[in-house]
Parts: sequence; structure tokens; C-alpha cells
Amino acid sequence: MVLVIASLAISMVGPAFQRLLPGLTLEAESRKLAGLLRHARSQAILSGVPVAISQDAESGGLRLSYREQPYVLPEHFSLALEAGPGASDMAMGTAQILFYPRGDSSGGSLSLALDDGRSEAVSVDWLSGRVQRGLLEEAPPLEQEKERRTRAATGGRP
Repeated sequence: MVLVIASLAISMVGPAFQRLLPGLTLEAESRKLAGLLRHARSQAILSGVPVAISQDAESGGLRLSYREQPYVLPEHFSLALEAGPGASDMAMGTAQILFYPRGDSSGGSLSLALDDGRSEAVSVDWLSGRVQRGLLEEAPPLEQEKERRTRAATGGRP
């Protein structure tokens, strides 16, 4: 009887674990991309030369200006790079994220998606160069932010 119950429990755990596995690989891959972007920022600061990150047309991965080989994504993943507000001049018509020697950046985001529709985002703040994983809310315009702070400081009065 114990063996029957144990075998039933094991047969139920297997499919549940397989459903979790793609989500774990998505998280691991988004962590790798965030680490890659942080490394690119560090490289720009240490070398004193701007570092550009763009999407590689051949592999669909990322091309870093200081590396010869692109970062290639595993199978079943797709990547979309969106340039930020500070990327006014795009090299050869492709979107890119730039990190500058002062630590700031042009900003932008990477959207990483699995074939089944699950996705994660990695964003780069244009002012600080900070790299964050996960979907971020769009920052409020400067005027709205000032008004919100004024209301908070005055107890809700404009």
C-alpha cells in the first residue's frame, strides 16, 4: 500500500516540475542578461570608452562593442531591444543601449520571451545606468512628479 501511494505521489510531482522548469530557465536567462548589461556598464567606467549593446541580426542575441562574439540566446527564446530616450543616434539604423564612462547610459530595455508567451524585461535607467529585472512601471512625467511631491509635503493641498 505504501509503495502504491508513493508511486502515485511521484507520478504527480513529475508533470508539475516540468511546468516549472521553463519559468526557471526564463528567470535564469534574464539574470544572465542583467549581469551582462551590468558588466558592460562596468567596462565603460573602467575603460573610459562608451560601450554599445545592440541586437545581433544573425543570431538574434546581443552584440557588445568590446566583444567579437555576440551573446547567443538558448533555443526557444526571443529577444527585443528597445532604445531609450538618450539613444538619439543609432548606429547603422539598429536600436542600441549605450553605457558612458561616467556610469550613465542612453537607457533602454530588453524583452526576453519564451515560445509559450512568458516574458521578462530587463531595463536600463538612462540617468543612473542602473540595470533592473522585471517589468517596470513607466516613470511619471517630471511635472506630475513635482505635483505629487508637493501634495505629499503639504498634506494633500495643491
